[in-house]
Amino acid sequence: MTGQEQAYIQKALDDNWVSYAGPYVDKFETELAERTDAAYAVATNSGTSAIHLALIAAGVTPGTEVIMPNLSFVAPANAVRYCGAHPIVVDVSSDEWQIDVDKLNYFLEEHCERKTTGLWNKDTKRQIGALLPVHLLGGMADVDELAKTSTKYDLPLVEDAAECLGASYKGRAIGAPSRHISNERRFVCTSFNGNKVITTGGGGAVLMNDSDLSRKVRHLATTAKSTRIEFEHDCLGFNYRMTNIAAAMGLAQLEALNSYVQKKRKIASVYTDALSATTFIGVHPEPKECRSSFWLYSCSVGPRSREIIDRLITRGIQVRPLWGQIDTMPHLGAEQCGVACDVAEMLYRNVISLPSSVDLTTEEQDRVLDEFTGIINSGMLE
Repeated sequence: MTGQEQAYIQKALDDNWVSYAGPYVDKFETELAERTDAAYAVATNSGTSAIHLALIAAGVTPGTEVIMPNLSFVAPANAVRYCGAHPIVVDVSSDEWQIDVDKLNYFLEEHCERKTTGLWNKDTKRQIGALLPVHLLGGMADVDELAKTSTKYDLPLVEDAAECLGASYKGRAIGAPSRHISNERRFVCTSFNGNKVITTGGGGAVLMNDSDLSRKVRHLATTAKSTRIEFEHDCLGFNYRMTNIAAAMGLAQLEALNSYVQKKRKIASVYTDALSATTFIGVHPEPKECRSSFWLYSCSVGPRSREIIDRLITRGIQVRPLWGQIDTMPHLGAEQCGVACDVAEMLYRNVISLPSSVDLTTEEQDRVLDEFTGIINSGMLE
């Protein structure tokens, strides 16, 4: 916390604007759009609800398929299932740990066919509804290439940018338009959960560059209420708006965004410098077109990663594995896209995330490195 959160929240309490309307919500959306180079932002009560709204506004319907990386937190896949759609997973790249655009294009070219009704999966006989790339661990996938693919196959692009607020791609912030896709076909979703780069306690947002889309998403997020006074609703809506109190916290956090990203990048630099000379460790890659926020600093240590995690936790160092693969979770019913997800499986088994909070002190990071390299130098990874 920066110190301003309490003052802003107290102002919301004093003014009695505590729920889903109020001046802080409007101000937070305006400033968030400016910080992310988007024309519009709609603040929501979670990053998951932001993705859900974007998928609906993109036209994803029950029985269709949404393509996403197999390496991801479960939330975007859950949002696909909320729509009654099916996740189809593609591998990530070994050099950047982001969705593999080449494998994605191979699947669309070789395993799909165009019909008058759209693009269909030849193997499952289901229509492809959207592309859902997830920008992983503070880095960003190749936005322009994904935009070209979306345009080529006439698919909406819904980006999960929950982990990369403050990052940039080719010098552009996460919400900036891409000239390779029309604004009405692209959504960017982010999150303000307690573990993200900035937090509203819990919250998210949909970033857009089309006014009609912005109105549609805002309408869906506000229970689809169609008149100002009467309680009339013209479609299935959702109670997904951010509260004024949460937005008050978000404004204070947003003021510190640049300094937070600088701190995270410094933490990442120290880890990389210390670990890059170790033969048995693969350091966290930064995608070549991206300035990463390094939301989590993660490194590859090999198949004994769980043993290392256990040892570090017993010594008071909080480390974590990466998420389980989407196609291994039975409730999701996810299917691979015709190309094996070998890299995602390897990263799941081999990668651990080290402490990287913005309040991590130099002394604490030195202790992490001492404990971590002590385990490595003991010969455990040989």
